[in-house]
Amino acid sequence: MADPVMANDDPFWEKCARHTSRYTARKIAYFFLCDDCATRFTNEAFNSRLPIYHGDPMQGFCGLCNELKAVRFRQWFLCPICYNVASSYQKGFVSAATVHRFWQARVLPVVSNLTLRETDVVTLSPFARGKRTKRQAAEDLADADFLVSEVIGGQPVPRFHIELKAGPGAVDEMSEFQLDVNDYNDIVGPVLNTGLPAYVFHVQLGMEYFPPTMRSVARNLWWTDLATLTKHLKRRARRRDESKAAFYFEPSAFRPQTEFPEHIVKRGFEEVQAALAAAPPELAG
Repeated sequence: MADPVMANDDPFWEKCARHTSRYTARKIAYFFLCDDCATRFTNEAFNSRLPIYHGDPMQGFCGLCNELKAVRFRQWFLCPICYNVASSYQKGFVSAATVHRFWQARVLPVVSNLTLRETDVVTLSPFARGKRTKRQAAEDLADADFLVSEVIGGQPVPRFHIELKAGPGAVDEMSEFQLDVNDYNDIVGPVLNTGLPAYVFHVQLGMEYFPPTMRSVARNLWWTDLATLTKHLKRRARRRDESKAAFYFEPSAFRPQTEFPEHIVKRGFEEVQAALAAAPPELAG
């Protein structure tokens, strides 16, 4: 029996599957997905709206769980913005897993009483328009992507935040490091609201191919702290071909992953906290 698909007389035909409203989207988006991940997309991100097409089973990389397994070519109606969001889930999972592996392999062996907790877990969700601007939302943020705590007397004491960014570029090959204003505010907000310092981790993602499928692969990791990053600000400008504003920083603000464990052993986060307290960052408008 063939897998069910959306009928062309369905009221949500030619409507973006991720929008809860009947938002017109005549662009057909495609993904190679295993059966489990196709169900996740349908139920968690696409408002239980069925794909409009299922292909035959084949071996390849799943576009969500990133694993090599039996997948099918599947299509939904999606607007360009929601397609970008849906396509980014795989990268988000890989990037977060990279930070967890780095912590286990590099940090815990030298500082065993520091715990890493993912506080902003990547989750699939439909589109929902917020009642406040992203800047207004940042004013109340208390968490970045990760929170690091020091276990003292059996109790975790929060020490610093980590905000995760990912992209295809290697920091040591960049002329500028770009950060959207909204992303910058998502780092500043938790610092202002908790008094804890924040670090920025950049995970370089590449692609591995099993034609016609592909998956994300972590290549490297760099880090900086918010105080150092702000000192390396070059300019603010509109992103090319977009209306969004972004900050551009000197890549020299970042350091290789090999230097992070020693920084933590020396309790460098306390120096960062003092620097941010002396010159508090501001939310950008």
